[in-house]
Amino acid sequence: MTELSDSLSIGAYLSKVVLALVVLAISGWLLLYISKRKGWIQKGSDKLYIISSLSLGREIFFVIRCGPEIIAIVSGPSGSRLMGRWAIEEWNDSEREINEL
Repeated sequence: MTELSDSLSIGAYLSKVVLALVVLAISGWLLLYISKRKGWIQKGSDKLYIISSLSLGREIFFVIRCGPEIIAIVSGPSGSRLMGRWAIEEWNDSEREINEL
């Protein structure tokens, strides 16, 4: 009889855990849905935008638009390093020169 009562208590415990996870998932989804509708979370922004990324072994090279500047960063296990910084006008001029070639 104890085996039957132990299995029922385990079953009850697991059903409570599953129910709690479902409630958390629905709550998280509703929070994201409401915050997108209210404008608390924006999908994209002109202030910060990843232009390009390239995997270099264990490191990743990012080119990011950050407000009125373009920055290049290498990020990896040893940390992040700034590789370059350009004004948006300077970046656009160099892009036009490359496209003219």
